[in-house]
Amino acid sequence: MKHPLLRVSLLMCLFLASCASRSVRAQDSKPEFRVTVKNAEDQVAVLEENSQTVIDIQSETGIGTAAFELVAGSMPDTLLLRLHLRGLEEFRIISSQTALGASVASGEAGLPVERIVLPALELPILPAHPLWMDIQTISESSHIPLDEGFFEIKIPREFLRNAGTSFEVRWIDFYR
Repeated sequence: MKHPLLRVSLLMCLFLASCASRSVRAQDSKPEFRVTVKNAEDQVAVLEENSQTVIDIQSETGIGTAAFELVAGSMPDTLLLRLHLRGLEEFRIISSQTALGASVASGEAGLPVERIVLPALELPILPAHPLWMDIQTISESSHIPLDEGFFEIKIPREFLRNAGTSFEVRWIDFYR
């Protein structure tokens, strides 16, 4: 009588262990995005580098929009955007909950200015704010307009947590 009970207990333990390992793998699944660009000539690549999701955007015209919809996996904890532009007069990342804006001044070592965008109102934010985006100019020259290089923007974890399954990125290199 004890042997059948022992077998059932052992089988239940194996079953539960296999279920637990599947749920851990599901939580760690890599994100897959459906990307829609406004300008057909804009190129967007979603990459995985050093356990981080990187969205690499090439825009010949310097003005564009890309919408991202999570179709598989989970929203990443860390998301880097690389914008290959000569300048960054205007950048926005928008979800159904939050809109953030930023710009980097032209000239030598332009500093980013960041803000939360509300209907009819934009409020500046400082580096200690949980929605602050770390913006870096990756180039051999720190002078804007860039001859080569890109702007790298680390999207705040707080934005990603609240974004749900979609967000939109808008950029303008220079106002014309």
